[in-house]
Order: sequence, then C-alpha cells, then structure tokens
Amino acid sequence: MTFSHKILAIECTHRCISIAVGAPDGVVEETIWEWQRTAESIVPLVDKVLAAAAIAISDIDLLALSSGPGSFTALRIGMATAKGLSYGTDAPLVTVSTMEALAKSAREHVDTPFLVPVIPARKGEFYYALYASKDGGFEEIGEKTYAPVERLKDFLELRRGRCTVVAREIAPLQEVCLAGGVGAVEADFFTAASLIPLANKQYTAGEISSLETLIPDYQQKFRPKR
Repeated sequence: MTFSHKILAIECTHRCISIAVGAPDGVVEETIWEWQRTAESIVPLVDKVLAAAAIAISDIDLLALSSGPGSFTALRIGMATAKGLSYGTDAPLVTVSTMEALAKSAREHVDTPFLVPVIPARKGEFYYALYASKDGGFEEIGEKTYAPVERLKDFLELRRGRCTVVAREIAPLQEVCLAGGVGAVEADFFTAASLIPLANKQYTAGEISSLETLIPDYQQKFRPKR
C-alpha cells in the first residue's frame, strides 16, 4: 500500500495509541497498548514513526485523525495533538470516522451481508453502527448508535445468521454475539494505517477539516449526577 502524498495518521480513540505514516515508499506504523498514558506517549510515538519512515514532520502533506466515537479523554488528546501539528506545519487535517475506518478495515475478515463495528463506551454500554456489504466493501446504513448492551443484543438478533460484530476487544461481546446468533471478529488489524486510504480519498475530494470549528465525535450525551 503506497500513496502519492505523505500522510501522518493518528488513532487513539480507544484501547491503544497508533501512529502511521503513509508515503510513496509504503506505510510505517507503531501501536502501543499503554492507552492510559496517551498524553505522555503520543508525541514521542509520532517522532518514532517519522524517524523510522525517514520523513521530517515539515515534509508531511496531510494529517489524518480518527475522530471518534471513543474515549472522551483520548479523543481530546488526539485532536489537540493533530491540531497542534497542523498549525505548526501548515499541513491540512482530515478527520476520519473511527466507526467507518473500523468497518472498512474488516472487509477482508468478514463475509456476512452485514457488519456491526462496536466501540466500548461507559460500562455496559457501546457505540455501534450497521454496515451492509457493497462492491467488495461495506457501506453504512442508518446512524451510529449509543446504547446499553441489552439493546445491542436485540439489534443483533434481528440479523441472526447474517451479521458479524467487529471490535478491538471482542471477549466482553462473545456472550452477546452468541445469544444474537452472529459472528464475532477481534479487530487487532485496526490501526492508524486503516485511516490512510479514507483520509487520502477525502483529501482528494477537498474534504479538509476546519481547525477552528473541529470537535471530536463524542456521541454521548451529558448525564448529570444525582
């Protein structure tokens, strides 16, 4: 996988910190699982990947950021880092839906008519969306949903035998998938490199994010404590 532009991608929405550089010579990436240390680890990881790719930050043509949904804190750290790099280098920034990138990275691992990418939210609650197979890939149908696990189970049962759930950490969902009669795939293949094809496509189409108005895709609604 090679690209005509030099693209730096950041994915730290949940479970890990992943940085990738896509260039004409190929893709270089690093992923670490010290997710709780995102704030102190993300910039050194960017430096490490750029050094491995032998590319200076000033030579980057485009920044790609996984926009969420995901962890409230990690989303803010990722976006602050991406915005800082964009302001500092004048490289444009493209945000990529985490759900879409997760779904499309799974196309080689799933052969059912429907795919449901799942991202953990609060305890016992998940973000998920429905994708239908189309032209060798998947296309989103409907909207992203944020719901407790019971509603996810009901959602999956409607597609019994025709659907696969994809998540970075599939173990907590195994029982739900079994009850719903759907497949389950561990998405260890989903990294920052998964953002690059979508970012490249959006950049070519002129879909550049505005740094002044850009915010993470939190999805969750604020719940006051009683």
